[in-house]
Amino acid sequence: MRMPSALPTQVVIFGASGDLTARKLVPALFSAFLQGHLPVGTQVIGVARRPWDDAGFRTHLQGTVGKPAEHARWSEFLAAVRYVQTNLDTADDYRGLANALDGAAGTPVNRVFYLAIKPDLFLPAVTNMHAAGLLAQGENGPRRRVVVEKPFGSDLGSATVLNQSLLKLLGEDQLYRIDHYLGKETVQNTIVFRFRNAMFEPLWNQKYVELVQITVGEAIGMENGRGGFYDGAGAARDILQNHLLQVLALVAMEAPSSLQSKDIRDEKVKVLRALRGFDSLDPRKHIVRGQYEGYRAEPGVDPKSETETWIAARTFIDNWRWGGVPFLLRTGKHLPARFTSVKVQFRMPPHTLFGGPDECHLRPNAITLRIQPNDGIDLGFDVKEPGQGLIIQPAKLNFNYAERFQKPAPDAYERLLIDVINGDQALFIRSDEIEQSWRWTDSLRARMRDTPLYLYARNSWGPFAADDLFGSCEGKWVTG
Repeated sequence: MRMPSALPTQVVIFGASGDLTARKLVPALFSAFLQGHLPVGTQVIGVARRPWDDAGFRTHLQGTVGKPAEHARWSEFLAAVRYVQTNLDTADDYRGLANALDGAAGTPVNRVFYLAIKPDLFLPAVTNMHAAGLLAQGENGPRRRVVVEKPFGSDLGSATVLNQSLLKLLGEDQLYRIDHYLGKETVQNTIVFRFRNAMFEPLWNQKYVELVQITVGEAIGMENGRGGFYDGAGAARDILQNHLLQVLALVAMEAPSSLQSKDIRDEKVKVLRALRGFDSLDPRKHIVRGQYEGYRAEPGVDPKSETETWIAARTFIDNWRWGGVPFLLRTGKHLPARFTSVKVQFRMPPHTLFGGPDECHLRPNAITLRIQPNDGIDLGFDVKEPGQGLIIQPAKLNFNYAERFQKPAPDAYERLLIDVINGDQALFIRSDEIEQSWRWTDSLRARMRDTPLYLYARNSWGPFAADDLFGSCEGKWVTG
């Protein structure tokens, strides 16, 4: 990890009047402030069109951030919050912003520009920032970093163009493509769990693993007016291309040569390159898509929409470690519960005293990484029931983060914002990583058009046809 700079930092949030700023970014920065993780002299500067001044922006945050505003040190944090009102439509607006930031800083500072704006504004914003000199940095001087949210492109072509265009204006070391899933504790702990524990690392391959399934389940639907955006994206582009593939890459990658960001990201890209596309696969045996009942009546949704709100895929990683092991990926809206998990299911021994590997009900050994909401790890195995006879029962060892450490895990945005400020890119997505994830997603989307769109009931687990993605002895989907 890169050592933090001793210089103070200005965190400049474009789109500061939006929901993301009040709900996630400012609370995350406030928590980092309380923990002493922000450089001394850090300022938070909101940038938006609203005709506010510093006091007006602070009043807005006071009424929208929730619990942080009730903390005894909130006013201390708020004193370092500033606001710049500008439309950001012209080069003059950006030159004015540069002058305002210099005036607020007073001394040399690092700057983090967080683009909490529409994706189609990423490139115009960075282009104008570059022209105004806001991104210029010397070899040993103050640093300039830009954070962009997903979606980063809508397919391989658009993502490649956006990458190439942005990288003409700033370096890869300045660009932070954020996926908040990579800030979750259990996702981060995957590397420690796999490569620190000698009892698990030797088993993490095709010789012992029968199947891996990864689920990102959501209980919500099109709340908060998301129908218009979602109908142009769908589950494959909204969740599968980013969150699910990022988790898969960490679960499946080889051990990096170090914990430096380049080495970790190199190994993740290798996994995505080896992820089998759907060009040579029968889509009806490897893809199931669905749409929840009533989706077409949601505000902003086309009444004839064919957009999937649920998607599952069976694929493979064509490399030495994972050759032949199915990876089943699933995500959907309006499921009975919100949860994210990874289940690594182990093979049965080739011969056993208590039933052979062909007995499909015998699959006792699995490791489940619970990423949310109850972060933890479960280990399943069989034991003998006390008493006469040989009655075998399933058992489980559970590890729970909250119980073990007696403190809440930090919010994912808090961890990631601290990493940006410190210049650590390990948990951010590199340009070739983005392009490889889109390559695979595009191949899935091209073939899923050859599959039926199943309707499924709200608060169900999705189309029944998804069970057919499992082989006869491979089990079934997890349900939380």
